[in-house]
Amino acid sequence: MNQAPTFQIVGYKNSGKTTVLCDLVAYGSTIGDQVATVKHHAHKQPLEPMHTETDSYRLQKAGSFLTGVDNADTFQLEYNHKQSPPLGWLIDLYQSFGPDLILIEGFKKEAYRKAVILKEESDLRLLNLEQIAFVLTWDLEWVKHLEVPVFAMDEWKQSIENIYSIMKGREDDE
Repeated sequence: MNQAPTFQIVGYKNSGKTTVLCDLVAYGSTIGDQVATVKHHAHKQPLEPMHTETDSYRLQKAGSFLTGVDNADTFQLEYNHKQSPPLGWLIDLYQSFGPDLILIEGFKKEAYRKAVILKEESDLRLLNLEQIAFVLTWDLEWVKHLEVPVFAMDEWKQSIENIYSIMKGREDDE
């Protein structure tokens, strides 16, 4: 089985990461790709269970650390852990499902190819991260010196095909 490319979208809170990811997932789906996503939940409140008052919820509350539910077209998995697993472990798990692309929201310090979203001038420190493939910005003046592709947040969707190719590692195919 071929390994799917893994690509991160990073930025600070309310910079547009989830909106960008949703648009990229929708684009990938329209061209027939199966796109998987992993989102880093950096907030202190715990995650909500997928469904309360179900058998799987009861099994989880009884102590099952891993609960899965399958039907004709959906498989849901909930994994309870004392310590967050490494992102690489999650990616390996996702690879077993055979995606065409794995998109990661967050996990800023991980060393995967990534796009950085710059909303505020103070966000420029994100440009010190490793493996930046392109930048999405709310102000082109901040980044006119960069050697990686730069896209304005209010116009990036016009280049979604090119951006998607970059994420899949095919920028040389253009």
